[in-house]
Amino acid sequence: MKALASDFDGTLYFKDGFKEKDLKAIKEFQDHGNLFGICTGRPLSAIIEECQGKINFDFYIVASGALILDKDQNEVYKECIDYQVTKEIFNEYIDSFVVHVQANRTVYTTKDSIFSMPQVLIKDIKEIKDVDIYGLSFWAETKENAKRISQEVNDKYKEVEAFCNVDCVDIIKRGCSKGKAIQKAKELLKIDYICGIGDSFNDVPMLEKADYSFTFHYSPLDIQEKANQVVGSVSEAISFIK
Repeated sequence: MKALASDFDGTLYFKDGFKEKDLKAIKEFQDHGNLFGICTGRPLSAIIEECQGKINFDFYIVASGALILDKDQNEVYKECIDYQVTKEIFNEYIDSFVVHVQANRTVYTTKDSIFSMPQVLIKDIKEIKDVDIYGLSFWAETKENAKRISQEVNDKYKEVEAFCNVDCVDIIKRGCSKGKAIQKAKELLKIDYICGIGDSFNDVPMLEKADYSFTFHYSPLDIQEKANQVVGSVSEAISFIK
């Protein structure tokens, strides 16, 4: 059984939505008995809303690899961040940025955000003290800020790891990544051969750990060097897997 794990933003989903050619190729890929899944920094709630009626995923890797769900959205694997560490990072950056906490398959924040994904506003971080916390993320405004803050977090907090996602920062439990997650998905879902496709720096672990990997002509050169093949679209990648 073959599978393709796809990043979401900038890979499968763009400012003007999905590419019809990609949607058609995904359906044909699945009709031939293959699996197509998502591997994203987004929470589950933000995927479901955008993909309703367009793609039926065979598996979901969300929160940058911290949570894996099967096609029926049953939890098969998770890696959680300690609440105290979450609280420290949240309080350190909340005055400068809108910080989102991924927990319970959705996003919690104390401030209104520019992001269109579903969010739950809370008054205090203590409100999510007793739930599973998968990660934190925030828009750092520039790529330079994202790189700097990621380095700050990685130097200061040994319990977590920060990844640049273009001009955003994604933070998950240290040792957790999209790469580890697709290996886990391969094992738990009994997949024989798994490919990965993505466009940003948080996709690098996935590109390195996949049996075969794809990125795009518009991806940074550092990312192109990590992939086995550079393509123009998800549909083009699928044509090579079949």
